[in-house]
Amino acid sequence: MCIVCCMGCHAEFPNWNSRQCMAEYRVDPVPHDAPKPPGYTRFVCISDTHSRTDPIQMPYGDVLIHAGDFTELGLPSEVKKFNEWLGSLPYEYKIVIAGNHELTFDQEFMADLIKQDFYYFPSVSKLKPESYENVQSLLTNCIYLQDSEVTVRGFRIYGSPWQPWFYGWGFNLPRGQALLEKWNLIPDGIDILITHGPPLGFLDWVPKKMQRVGCVELLNTVQRRIQPRLHVFGHIHEGYGVMADGTTTYVNASVCTVNYQPLNPPIVIDLPTPRNT
Repeated sequence: MCIVCCMGCHAEFPNWNSRQCMAEYRVDPVPHDAPKPPGYTRFVCISDTHSRTDPIQMPYGDVLIHAGDFTELGLPSEVKKFNEWLGSLPYEYKIVIAGNHELTFDQEFMADLIKQDFYYFPSVSKLKPESYENVQSLLTNCIYLQDSEVTVRGFRIYGSPWQPWFYGWGFNLPRGQALLEKWNLIPDGIDILITHGPPLGFLDWVPKKMQRVGCVELLNTVQRRIQPRLHVFGHIHEGYGVMADGTTTYVNASVCTVNYQPLNPPIVIDLPTPRNT
């Protein structure tokens, strides 16, 4: 069932093509206690944990994917705490990207923030540059991706933190060409794409605003060019769940609800491991 066109995407995005969403459907994630099929890799997907990892029950898997917003503000102390939590997890690989809440990971954002005469983010704007200029190095227990790629178990995985402008937080860009230039950096042949924000029409519905907030440039990149097997994101807490379009499985892995309660369980996805691994 198409759940996109009936929500009025034509009105807000006139270039929307209704044929793009004809094959979309909701799917159920793998149960946490289901045995992994032989020859498969199990991915455990989470996002938007916002320094609230203690209550999360982490299931068995091979590769952990975190699609950003692992802190509240990107403070070095928050990053260190998250890194310690990662170190306690038994996954063979742990792959992490930043989200709009990781303010200190966005160097241009921080450069502008400390020039302001008012403190929009007081605890962040008062930081000394030397305390965050290499904040990524604090993530010693994972593979951190920022507009970059890694190959794990034969899967080519690309991660990017950007999303359409969202209330003046980090890694925001205007819709249109600026975002398209970021998505154009994604190489062809990527198996798993990790972005913080969703593509338009996939798990991006915000009931309070009665609108979809996903990125149409990202949608076109995913469906027309990249066509990954798996696309993991978060950002829109209300969109938690799994969808598919016949080619790509889309996972909104937001652990926190719209009220920032860590109640959504991690989402498990099994994919056949490439034979050349």
